Amino acid sequence: MTQDQTSGIASLISDVIGQRIRDLRERAGMSREDLAAAASEAGAPAGLTGTVIRFLETGRPGRDGQRTRYFTLDELAALAAGLEVTPMELLGDQAVLFVGQAGRPAACPTCAAGVGEMTRVVREDVDKLGELGELEPTLVATALRLAGAIDGATGEAAARLHLLTRELRATVEQLTAARRRDEPDDDDEDEFGDLDAPE
Repeated sequence: MTQDQTSGIASLISDVIGQRIRDLRERAGMSREDLAAAASEAGAPAGLTGTVIRFLETGRPGRDGQRTRYFTLDELAALAAGLEVTPMELLGDQAVLFVGQAGRPAACPTCAAGVGEMTRVVREDVDKLGELGELEPTLVATALRLAGAIDGATGEAAARLHLLTRELRATVEQLTAARRRDEPDDDDEDEFGDLDAPE
């Protein structure tokens, strides 16, 4: 692989991560300084400030318009923790480059490892669904995140356990309802099936 190809792939991946971080940060109502503080609490490398996060999100383009600032793995892990997502979630579609088989959807490492009983059970239930429909991946990601929060609930979070459980139940119900809508109903196959065909 040539130097140009390597920098092209790195640029593409960093662009995806930068946009994803910006989207998640804005959705959470966080400033870049807020994210820097949250990432610092998660063990971010020294110097990961709001300004650096701006450079990471935008790529700090040079005169030629090309990205001059790429993500390190340490920054990726700390920013993901600051946003309360997995690094795989920040990689988006590019995550397949970091798993063994190209084209195979990347699983959330925490969920795949089955660190908690709730996460393990939800992951098993999701695997039984097979191929996911258009909106189902979002519901699955939400369910897995809630399951992880339930598994790791301590202190104040444990006091909100009933709320997390209720949210998880509602998410799973939405997923199940979406699946039911997608499945053909044999009884509804032909509502006029009993009528004779016209002569």
